[in-house]
Amino acid sequence: MKLSIVIPVYNSSSIISKLVNNIKEEITKIQNISGYQIILVNDCSDDNSWNEISKICINEQFIIGINLMKNYGQHNAIMAGINISDGDYVILMDDDFQHSPKQISKLISKIEEGYDVCYTNYKNNKYSTLKILSSKLNKMISNFLISKPKDIYLSSFKCLTKKICNEIKKYDGPFVYIDGLIFDVTKNVTSVDVEHLDRMDGKTNYNIFKLISLWLSVLTNFSIVPLRISTITGCFITLISFCSILIVIIIKLLDPSTAAGWASLMSALLFFVGLQFIVLGLLGEYIGRSYLNLNKKPQYVVREYINLNK
Repeated sequence: MKLSIVIPVYNSSSIISKLVNNIKEEITKIQNISGYQIILVNDCSDDNSWNEISKICINEQFIIGINLMKNYGQHNAIMAGINISDGDYVILMDDDFQHSPKQISKLISKIEEGYDVCYTNYKNNKYSTLKILSSKLNKMISNFLISKPKDIYLSSFKCLTKKICNEIKKYDGPFVYIDGLIFDVTKNVTSVDVEHLDRMDGKTNYNIFKLISLWLSVLTNFSIVPLRISTITGCFITLISFCSILIVIIIKLLDPSTAAGWASLMSALLFFVGLQFIVLGLLGEYIGRSYLNLNKKPQYVVREYINLNK
């Protein structure tokens, strides 16, 4: 069995070499692995990460380096790695040591039970408060929009079979969301409990803007449910408005001296205007993404490969 490990790298020059060495040590302990490759995808880091990756690749021919032209984001960087992976199983993990290489064997063992994908469930989540809250919101959205099992935590540390990776490779749109692509293909998914380690160096690269962008990808890339919700909401509000008009007419007929309420009129007007802007925003997201897709906006552009023998 051949194993591929895909790691998106961003500003991890001080720890990437140690991570690779730890992965190598753990893989040698797994008896049924006949060969493996580690794919390091530099997502246009601001530090010396690409130089460190280059040094590692020179000494280890089974390690492939990919240097992207600009920062495309974690999911697009992962896609760059998946597209050149050729392992029977593919492990996706982060570059910050919060995903312990010691858990790789546990993921593989679970996949060998017949599952297509195995996620990890952190027993002691060490992410920041913002990241934890965003993960919970993302979980609620995913449960609803991509039919994700409620007991699955969408961690970035997971193992996929070659069959699933080959299906994911067929997606050529610019807005990549790996978990959405997975659940478009299969529901034969499981998870294992693992320890979540402290970040070894630096700080998280996620901010509120990247998280909002991720949520929009979930909302608009894999479902038209938001548009349907807008339609149903519009119909419901129209019905309420019609009933309100009837009530106002009846009150006016019963008591002609009743004055028109300026406050209630303005409240209703602001509410409906706000609702219209929300719906227009959703439509804009769908249309904009369709436009960029039609114009072949790339998922990523590679500046340089190292040790790619294809």
